[in-house]
Amino acid sequence: MDLDTKNIEELINLLKENDLTELEYEKDDEHIRIKRANSESYAQPVSVNPQHSNPSHHIMAPKEVVTSSNTINAPTIGVFYTAKSPQDPPYVKPGDHIKQGDVVGVIEAMKVFTNVVADRDGIVEKVLVNNEEGVEYDQPLIQIK
Repeated sequence: MDLDTKNIEELINLLKENDLTELEYEKDDEHIRIKRANSESYAQPVSVNPQHSNPSHHIMAPKEVVTSSNTINAPTIGVFYTAKSPQDPPYVKPGDHIKQGDVVGVIEAMKVFTNVVADRDGIVEKVLVNNEEGVEYDQPLIQIK
């Protein structure tokens, strides 16, 4: 089958007739994937009753101010992991003595894992982010003293 307009239309009709959300066709050097939006995936309108809303739920407490002189920061963006695997203990916890070069966490971005390494000796005061939490470049991760 040559992928011309007529054949693509036939594939789209096949997708609709069989109530499929995705169809993929591949032959030799031709490849096409057709996806159809599922009507359930669209957000449904929600009515808001302002007299029942509690504005205090929308106020966020300011985060503790942490200076970079007492933190180990993220070397990249991604998802922060406190341990090698869910079964392993965390790399560090409050009270641990760490040395420059120790691995204190891992950040995963696009299936690439980057070790978070202590840049100085110290004692872990607090782990500032949760396991599997998204982090930004240079975001403080671990507070040390």
